[in-house]
Amino acid sequence: MKVKKLITASLGVVLVSSIFLLSACGETEVSKVDNGDKKTEAKADENTKKKENKVFKIGDTVKVNDVELTITKASYTDPAPYTKAEKGKVLTIELKAKNSGDTQAFVDNTDFNLYDKDGNKLKDYFGYDEMAVSGELNKGKQLTGKLYFDVPQANSYELVYTPAFSLDSKEIKWNIEVK
Repeated sequence: MKVKKLITASLGVVLVSSIFLLSACGETEVSKVDNGDKKTEAKADENTKKKENKVFKIGDTVKVNDVELTITKASYTDPAPYTKAEKGKVLTIELKAKNSGDTQAFVDNTDFNLYDKDGNKLKDYFGYDEMAVSGELNKGKQLTGKLYFDVPQANSYELVYTPAFSLDSKEIKWNIEVK
């Protein structure tokens, strides 16, 4: 009987500790970085709900926790010679990521999804020798890379980034206009 009470008490302590640790991790912080390095914070309270739902555009630098992401360019590129684009076009999105934090950060193409104007998810394109952006970023370092999607031609798309290592599954959105 004592063993059963001890196990029950231990499980209760572990459960309470786990909840405390998970809540201490906090929410994903998102802010837009202005050209003058001023930051507009977007935190999860009632006064900033509109900022959280903001849709960014090409050229905007968005700070997600300690990683600054900038979509620098979006253009249609020719498909690889032996890998057809099923929807007709390959959209190549150029990305710059910078780690402004004190610990390593990870950025990967699988954290990004592209949608058409009707909300349909578009497939990644895997025909090029060059791999899509992916990598660990040490403190103060940056990387550039590309995201590739098989798309029908359109004026704009929605790119959604959901950091893999966040607890709240916050989505950061860009309106991608192809010119």
